[in-house]
Amino acid sequence: MVHLILGVVLFPFYWLGASIAGAPAMLLRWRFLWFGIRLLLRGGEYVAAYRCVVSPMDSVRHFEFDFFWRRARAGKTAHLLDVSSPRLISLMLLDAQPELSAHLMNPDAKDLARTVSIAKSMALERRCTFDCRRVGELSEKESQYDLITCMSVLEHIVDDFDAVQAMWGMLAPGGRLLISVPCAATALDEYTNLDEYELLEKDSQGFVFWQRYYDDQRLARIFAVTGRPACYAIFGERVAGSYDEDVLAKRSDPNYPHWRDCFATARTYTVYRTLDELPGMGVIAMEFLKPLDGEDAEPGAANE
Repeated sequence: MVHLILGVVLFPFYWLGASIAGAPAMLLRWRFLWFGIRLLLRGGEYVAAYRCVVSPMDSVRHFEFDFFWRRARAGKTAHLLDVSSPRLISLMLLDAQPELSAHLMNPDAKDLARTVSIAKSMALERRCTFDCRRVGELSEKESQYDLITCMSVLEHIVDDFDAVQAMWGMLAPGGRLLISVPCAATALDEYTNLDEYELLEKDSQGFVFWQRYYDDQRLARIFAVTGRPACYAIFGERVAGSYDEDVLAKRSDPNYPHWRDCFATARTYTVYRTLDELPGMGVIAMEFLKPLDGEDAEPGAANE
């Protein structure tokens, strides 16, 4: 109880400090605050409401939410497909755009159930369809979407190339695809014995594939399907190892003060122009535009 109260008391001071320090998505925090207060008043989703108010984003999520929110709102969207992104990005877009409908995919049935519950609490479920399939199981003929979002998911999919092809095939001509993935100057694969999603088979030693870090060569596999991004941005740690230290602290301390994450993000991460500049881990967020029928793909734009 003391920990929860501390969060409510201290988060505005860290919010202010993060805003002064230049952390991404600090203006977006006002929307999270209003969303969380309404969710709290409607009752039933008190944990989600608390997180929306006190600590809606963690670490590089500040950067990803900022990029996705700005790019998603930059064009007119009527039909959204979200591929297992953190639920708040799609729910916030639905809340802000009454004309928007969304198809929310998540093969983790337990996590999808929580998304359904929050959507019902906010009276958003009437404009949603919820899907427990994987993206490769959704037929291109089922629907065409003018916006597809996939935030920090692709790196966890074993057949990432097939997943990109599936998303690109479901994107309507003239539509936009938003993807973010972890990146580094040199590619890296990670395996884990903590099977959080229970979607993959373990090897003989009890490990499953966890995620990959993309370098320029691996990104080129995505571009082979989509063409180069219309715009992109890179956000990475200032000192190599900072991200791993942060993850370890959060996993080992049940009372980790998440409300200070926004300020810590401003101090720990910064913007980079290329992957070669990264001293360690980073995240690249990209927007791809699908040409209209009969048009050629335009050359990619510079770093946002």
